[in-house]
Amino acid sequence: MSNKNSTTKPNIILLTDDEHRWDFYSGGLIDGLNTPTIDSLKQKGVTLPNSISNCPVCMPTRFTWLTGLYASQSPSGPRNGKDWPLGHPTFAHALQRAGYHTSLIGKLHSHCGPTLSQNHLKDLEIHTKERGFDDVFECCGRSILAQKGEKNCRYTDYLKSRGIYEKLVEDTRSRDHRLGGKNFHSSSVIDIEDHFDNFLCREMVRWIDSYSSEKPFFLHASFFGPHFPLDPPEPFFSRYKPADMPPPVGVDDPEEIDFWQKQRASYCGLIEFTDYCMGKFLEAVENKGLFDNTIIIFTSDHGDMMGDHHLFFKFKPYDASARTPTVIYDPNSKRPGGTILQDMGEAVDIPATLLEAGSDEHLQEAMPGSPGLSMLQYARGEKDSHRKWAYSELGHLCPGSKAWRLARTQDWKYVFGTHGDMLFNMKEDPYETNNLIDDKDQLKRMNDMRGLIIERLGSLLVPPATIQCNTDPSNIKSLNSEFYKGLLGDMQQD
Repeated sequence: MSNKNSTTKPNIILLTDDEHRWDFYSGGLIDGLNTPTIDSLKQKGVTLPNSISNCPVCMPTRFTWLTGLYASQSPSGPRNGKDWPLGHPTFAHALQRAGYHTSLIGKLHSHCGPTLSQNHLKDLEIHTKERGFDDVFECCGRSILAQKGEKNCRYTDYLKSRGIYEKLVEDTRSRDHRLGGKNFHSSSVIDIEDHFDNFLCREMVRWIDSYSSEKPFFLHASFFGPHFPLDPPEPFFSRYKPADMPPPVGVDDPEEIDFWQKQRASYCGLIEFTDYCMGKFLEAVENKGLFDNTIIIFTSDHGDMMGDHHLFFKFKPYDASARTPTVIYDPNSKRPGGTILQDMGEAVDIPATLLEAGSDEHLQEAMPGSPGLSMLQYARGEKDSHRKWAYSELGHLCPGSKAWRLARTQDWKYVFGTHGDMLFNMKEDPYETNNLIDDKDQLKRMNDMRGLIIERLGSLLVPPATIQCNTDPSNIKSLNSEFYKGLLGDMQQD
């Protein structure tokens, strides 16, 4: 059966998972890690392994995916913990204007914990529709089950209807070391059919199977794994053994290594389970005869340190946290399937790519102030290059903060941070164990890469005043002033 879309516009699917580290894929760090769905997309399309999250945290990156702006261009800032402002134009608005039917199924994460503790997420979906989506089936992140307070979404409603809500909340809290949990390696307490991503997958399949509009569609299929809690259901849990996991970089203590090997094994099981659910969804797309007229872009919002350098979760400028490979399947591509493209990419390039794939609007018309660059022509073989370097950020650079800004090329990374600078030769030292910031032979390189960051920040535009949630330009300048003071005041002569 084929889609009734009679136009020449392609359908578009943005397929995402959550907190998927760059080297935890088939053929990566973990021997035997099985991700057949992602592998199949890679074989059909092109892969940009050197893509970087512009802010390796959930809410800022997802804001960037939708609005085409860096988080620092918004009042919410490059951090979690503040609701997104309403009013920013999005690529989804532009696709609607171009005749698309737009849908979100899964995680958006535009609302922070305090808001979710006071509101059922279904009552907040009106905000998601205002951001450019015709259909919305939205759920909270799974880790929110570990937090105090009553938080509800479509998935928690489902869990309550099945009588397993309290059991899963208790289990999730037992896995959180921040809450005193000690359950670091065990399978899920709920069956595979009740697990989050299977719940979402059923809704995605239902949506695809029932879609009958003449309009082309855009669907953000937003899965939750392999984000914490690390509770893969069977049979996926038993497929990965802690003893087979490599120890984290820079860790020698046997007890700490044991902890992280258990975490890594569970993480691998959850990755394979999420891949399995994505596979069932894409099987429905293929069964409907949509592959020949559908562009599919796969990526993740950020990675996970998984113990490297003794660190948890994301937030960090290391590649384990900030690097997020992108796969693009485009039936109109001139490049052979399986092509690997080495130029750098950024999360902000995702909305620019989606815009070019479905709309004739100029980027600055659709998303004013966006620093994004479409990857579409590069992926199709119509351009030979994309970005030579990528930018990322976290936090406001002010006294007492733990903020940083980075520039990353294929071979080098420079990090300017409130707690010190770092310079790494990524070609010779891919796991960033040797900080060369005090190497006098690298002084010019460090200054040049610092200059890249200054140039990027100097080129950023505050969205125009016609946008409801526009930030006062004087506020942006004051935030940047601390950064410029640190960067320029520290510049060393060649």
